[in-house]
Amino acid sequence: MAGSYDLDEPQFWSPDALDAELRRVALICNGCRLCHNLCPSFPALFGRIDELDPDREAAEGALLREGAPMEEGEAAHALAGVVVSTEDPVARLSGADLGRVVDLCYNCKLCFPICPYVPPHEFALDFPRLMLRAKAVRAAEEGVRLEDKLLGATDLLGSISTKIPGLANWASHHAWSRRLMELTAGIHRDRNLPEWAHETFDAWWEGRQEARGEGSDRPSAEDERPKAVLFSTCYGNYNDPEVPEAAVEVLERNGVRLAAPPMRCCGMPSLDGGDVQQCLEQARENLSRLGPFVRAGYAVVSPNPTCTFMLREEYPALLRTEEARALGAATRDLGEYLFALRRAGKLDASLASAGPVKVAYHVPCHLKVQRVGLRSRDLLELIPGVEVELVDRCCGMDGTWGMKKEFYELSLGVAKRATRQVAELAEECAAAEPPPKLVVVSDCQLAALQLEKTTGRQVAHPIVLLRDAYRAADAARSGGEPGKEE
Repeated sequence: MAGSYDLDEPQFWSPDALDAELRRVALICNGCRLCHNLCPSFPALFGRIDELDPDREAAEGALLREGAPMEEGEAAHALAGVVVSTEDPVARLSGADLGRVVDLCYNCKLCFPICPYVPPHEFALDFPRLMLRAKAVRAAEEGVRLEDKLLGATDLLGSISTKIPGLANWASHHAWSRRLMELTAGIHRDRNLPEWAHETFDAWWEGRQEARGEGSDRPSAEDERPKAVLFSTCYGNYNDPEVPEAAVEVLERNGVRLAAPPMRCCGMPSLDGGDVQQCLEQARENLSRLGPFVRAGYAVVSPNPTCTFMLREEYPALLRTEEARALGAATRDLGEYLFALRRAGKLDASLASAGPVKVAYHVPCHLKVQRVGLRSRDLLELIPGVEVELVDRCCGMDGTWGMKKEFYELSLGVAKRATRQVAELAEECAAAEPPPKLVVVSDCQLAALQLEKTTGRQVAHPIVLLRDAYRAADAARSGGEPGKEE
């Protein structure tokens, strides 16, 4: 990774150096092909290399004439006389071929954990970051595309749309405005979009603090309780505030001293669009707000795995400061943090459900690559009457990539395996006696958006189910109906 993702090195921004690095990595990947089925980038790369191989037709013809699977020795005999070129196969790729591979990478990062050549190996491959570098160099040369600018401006769009949520939500569903959106922002007209909230999480939190007679959030080093600052995410703030609000309810129920100061977008949409400067601005501002809490011993907790990954992995790599590294070390996925409380004997176990319930738990890619385990699943399994089935397939949404008109259909294709698994679970539930309620769950709200599109089912966040299980237990003790926190 050294020299290929350091923004301060001139070589990072050199198109010639980038081309050389793309070809070096492509050559190594072509010799391995372990990632051939992970995302559209690798089939595009390997397929194009094979297509340009002048000896491919002769070799395939010799093998096909045999008409049956062969052992290694039989294959060698069949290929006798076929010319094998020693030319670098990647040298035949054009710049456009490599650009297509870059465009098809949606930064799920699933290739990194299984790649045998990541650092500290001397090959030092980091395919996802190389793709981000390529997008950054392209943006520096050609300018950030309008659609990437708009998709990266989550705080601007959110702050405007939540002031006029009725009009904004109407525009998200009206045919002519969706056509206009496709022309200007590049968002496919058939992509389902999230609703804009009538009250942001930030406004809800501020009103709650005022009602309690508490001022603005400040770090406290004296409190002996577990302390956490909630990174509510721009999606949680502007689109789905129920998720961070549920996180507040569950965390405080479990004795956590909580802060939730306003934050900016984590920067992933900007980074994925090649807008490095915008991403750096967002990262530095978030770091300035979170740094004092980290120094006071707070954990930084986020309900979205992509935001957690940005704070934990990308901020230290981008900013390269001790403060950024400290933030990364203090960051926890929400499920990871709550499960640590359970291990410490500090998690309230009074949970109930209206069961039986079968949860189809979709595993987000950016959670898997953090290697912290499937803690949301583990927490849901604590609820009586709940059985959890994993949907361990990429949904193909991956932030803004699945929104774009040129990748929309492809993203739906990636989601087919996850969609099929949910459908099979629905059939199993319908055939059971008594039939359990099927609930589809994902930690990633954008993955939820995709699954709602492909399955036709509403998708919940695990923290909402956990909150409801606490409320159900309270209602059972009091003999009433589960209610809303005052």
